[in-house]
Amino acid sequence: MLSRLVGKGQRSRPRVLTAVVASAMVVSLAAACSGESSEGSGGSSGGTLRVGVVASTISTLDAYSNLRSQDFYVRNATMFEPLAHRTKDGGYQWALATGITHNKDNTEWTVKLRPNVKFHDGTPFGADDVIAVFQRVLDKKNALIERNYIDFMDPKGIEKVDDLTVRFKLPKPYGPFEFAVTNSNIIFYKKGSKPEQAMGTGPFSLVSFTAGRETLVKRYDGYWGTKPKLDRVKIISFKTAEASTNALIGRQIDASSNILQTSLPTIEKTPGLKVMKSDVNLKVSIGMRADTPPFDDVRVRQAMRLIVNRKLALTNAFDGLGELANDHSGFDRCLPAVPQREQNLDQAKKLLADAGKSNLTIDLRTAANKPGMLQLVQILAEEAKKIGVTIKVQKMELGAYLEKWGEWPFYTGYDTRPYLEGVPEMISGDAVLNHNHWDDAEFKSLAKKLYATADAQEQCEIQKQMKKIEHERGASILTATNPTVSVYSSKVSGLVPEFPSGNLYDFTKVSMDQ
Repeated sequence: MLSRLVGKGQRSRPRVLTAVVASAMVVSLAAACSGESSEGSGGSSGGTLRVGVVASTISTLDAYSNLRSQDFYVRNATMFEPLAHRTKDGGYQWALATGITHNKDNTEWTVKLRPNVKFHDGTPFGADDVIAVFQRVLDKKNALIERNYIDFMDPKGIEKVDDLTVRFKLPKPYGPFEFAVTNSNIIFYKKGSKPEQAMGTGPFSLVSFTAGRETLVKRYDGYWGTKPKLDRVKIISFKTAEASTNALIGRQIDASSNILQTSLPTIEKTPGLKVMKSDVNLKVSIGMRADTPPFDDVRVRQAMRLIVNRKLALTNAFDGLGELANDHSGFDRCLPAVPQREQNLDQAKKLLADAGKSNLTIDLRTAANKPGMLQLVQILAEEAKKIGVTIKVQKMELGAYLEKWGEWPFYTGYDTRPYLEGVPEMISGDAVLNHNHWDDAEFKSLAKKLYATADAQEQCEIQKQMKKIEHERGASILTATNPTVSVYSSKVSGLVPEFPSGNLYDFTKVSMDQ
């Protein structure tokens, strides 16, 4: 997922932000740019599914580009594949791999690759391609977020056993190896291919791409798995969630996960539209940079967590969709035994006074790119006024916001990842990856133990201790956990929310009424 978006140069961003803010005029522009307003209505044999996303105008076709917005993830899911897809029950649905085995001490792992898989140009996929991708991700010259997930590897310890077998020799034991290498963003392209070719093995292949406007892909008939029913998928970019919502209502697109939740009452009464909610995996957060005043004082961070009214946030910012959160990451069962944090303005005021930060004034920046994000920070700002704290909310355009990702002292973000996947960022020394610059020695020590064991119960107990530390002295405010809401045309069937993000990424089983 924190969501992965990026600005300039070699900066990689967590799965933090996919939507922006602007005018609904983009709707008519996107429809005009598509040039195929009748597509998606079932006119052709398999039809063209039109998917709306909120996207940056500077996205690229590189599967590992550092310029990422929602179109990046949807596009990659159609054209590229991981080793496996994780399932809700903790297992794996194998994709480009068929299995992973290891030795007794978890220092040597062997990945078996699927036979008879071909790239979109008809050439075979194999071990050389897998090694090339891992070597790129592990290259320390690249600040790719995926490097954080597999930083336990030694690039020199990856070897080809045969065309369909890759062995990883690790410098020390690493228990959750399977979990790490099946990250949905570790995807495989043809060794030596150019990024603009988008040479993957996925169920769809590239037809055309215009940055900031649209991507068109078509069914790949040489796909190793079940062939898609659709002829094509058109990914249409909008500048705002408002624009994509209006495009849905106006039938200019067929589906989107980037919609305004405040429009749900209207959408639910609109004939021909259906609403789908994912599991409660979305965590919209307010981050505090822990190495910068005033948030380098833990008392200030604790005060901010006591100022916010979580019940009000869940009801008003998130329209009552979801559950209360408690200032620690993770939506799984491994929860610490800590009481639910509630608003306490008196205690918050005392903590600020003890820290010498009474009557504090500070800017809070947001791209307001997820449902409820802007309303959440506005609620925090209004509650803060009651104890003399001034929080100036600055809503920014997504590109400008990402330009300085990792630098903002007070900001918003989001995440949908399981805990094991998010921890590497929290212990990273990279300022862009560890975006709130939190550095806790006890937390890091527990993280080492977490990744040294393959025992699920032991991992769970360690996670509980780590989340307790986050709750006590972390650098994020997490008020609620929410579902991702998608809307689609009733002419479309077979859509499912991707796990764990909840977004619409999988179109292999989708069909459209003629």
